[in-house]
Amino acid sequence: MLLLVFMRNIFIFLILLLMPITLLGCSNNTSVFLFLKGYRSEIQGRHDEAIKYYRSAIEQDPASSEIRTQMALTYIKKGRIDDAEEVLKEAIGIDSKNTDAIKILAGIYSAKGMHDKARELYERCIEIKGDDTDAYLHLGAVYMVQKRYREAIGVYERILGFEADNIIAIYYLGRLNAELKEYAKAREYYQKTIQLKPNFEPAHLEMGIVYEIEGNNKKALEYYNNVISINPLNKKARSRAANIFIKQRDYDKAINEFEKLSDIDREDLSIRVKIGLLHLEKGRYDEAIREFNLILAINPKENNVRLYLAIALKEKGDVKKAIEEFSKIDPSSEEFINALRNMTFLFIKSNLIDEGISIIKNFIKLKKDNIEAYLMLATLYEEKKDYAKGIEALEEARRYDEKNIDIFYQIGVLYEKSGNSDKAVEAMAQVLKIDPEHANALNFIGYTWAEKGINLDRAAEMIKKALTKKPDDGYILDSMGWVYFKKGDYKKALEEIKKAHEKLPDDPTISDHLGDVYEKLNDMEKARHFYERAIKLEKDETKRKPMEQKLDRLKEKSR
Repeated sequence: MLLLVFMRNIFIFLILLLMPITLLGCSNNTSVFLFLKGYRSEIQGRHDEAIKYYRSAIEQDPASSEIRTQMALTYIKKGRIDDAEEVLKEAIGIDSKNTDAIKILAGIYSAKGMHDKARELYERCIEIKGDDTDAYLHLGAVYMVQKRYREAIGVYERILGFEADNIIAIYYLGRLNAELKEYAKAREYYQKTIQLKPNFEPAHLEMGIVYEIEGNNKKALEYYNNVISINPLNKKARSRAANIFIKQRDYDKAINEFEKLSDIDREDLSIRVKIGLLHLEKGRYDEAIREFNLILAINPKENNVRLYLAIALKEKGDVKKAIEEFSKIDPSSEEFINALRNMTFLFIKSNLIDEGISIIKNFIKLKKDNIEAYLMLATLYEEKKDYAKGIEALEEARRYDEKNIDIFYQIGVLYEKSGNSDKAVEAMAQVLKIDPEHANALNFIGYTWAEKGINLDRAAEMIKKALTKKPDDGYILDSMGWVYFKKGDYKKALEEIKKAHEKLPDDPTISDHLGDVYEKLNDMEKARHFYERAIKLEKDETKRKPMEQKLDRLKEKSR
């Protein structure tokens, strides 16, 4: 942030502003001579030697506040801030109106974060000299660091009272009004800054930012382009322009800006990453793969780039290479979970289940407490319909995390698929012990009981509670309808299951339930329609067979 840079550079600013300190306070020629020798050593970079001369000059003229002030600046250059602080206090003690010393000491306090002390000293300078512009500017900066923006505005407005064209005050009034979201005023001050100094980059840049915040991207780009025309090497303007192009989905223009940014700073690999991601977004997989490979050639440990490369290969359809790149990602990195999920998808999609199981088992050997690896391993076993092995993997994961909701939930799903609904409900009850508001677990237990025709009142309570968390979830709406069906309230059942069907029109179970409800309501034509739809949608032969039997029975009734 610019104002923080302003505060960090305060010492340099003051050194340039105040050197050399006036020697009017030196009372004898020897002192002046020693001071000048010290000053010459200082400008030649021999700071230790300079300090020795300044000390000798002070010995000749102990009452000199000015020599102490210059010596303090040398201490600052040496990084001896505490020594500078002590010498400045001595200088101010000798001459309480030495505003140079007061401002340097205030700068030290600002740098140390002692803003209230700095503020008091700047205010003292203003008492000594009412139009001390530098003191006002620094005082305003202190208020900005403290986020006392209104008070900072008051300080800079006072500067304009005696120096109407002070460009720094005008510029900071723009920044402060922008910070307060008073964008019209901010633009007014930025425009005045630009009128006074047409090539002042920060004003153009921040005018663009204000327009961008207001949603006027056309004007924002105009000002970012102004910055670029003033200084083609301005990275921030090009970056902001590129981000506008991204928001407008004009990816080629964004890539063009990022390419120019990369030319400015070839060591900034994050720019090449952005270029690669934009090619990926455009579906230009070969270009994206090239970019990511180039980055990895320079820094092979960039796990996020490895992840992007693998995703690009996956999107291109190069499954083997994608899996290979996913497998190279460090198991201890943040990207590994995403890599595991993507790999699991590829293993399933490409019917490489056994290979996937072997790869994930190897990952687990490397990092035995990686819960995500166990979850993905269980997913592969589930796809293979080896539910016992999936449960075994999840039970192993429990050793490392006894309160992981995903583990218990997945165990419940696998027990349900294996036909052991009692164990499934037990696992879901464990989920609810950890999170009593878990909507899917509430629904799971409620629906399981409804299927069995037991605990229907409790099932209704649980499903209603789930609906408070997910009111638009089609599966939970269907469960609510199914409880009503089991209770014999077919009109309410129809109302809820129709809502579910609107949310999930292609779900075979919901269509089958609608067929059941319409059959109970003696609307055989609609019952037949939904049974036929359910049969058409259902891919699992074991689930489709009971639907076909219902349809056959319905046809028999109609004869």
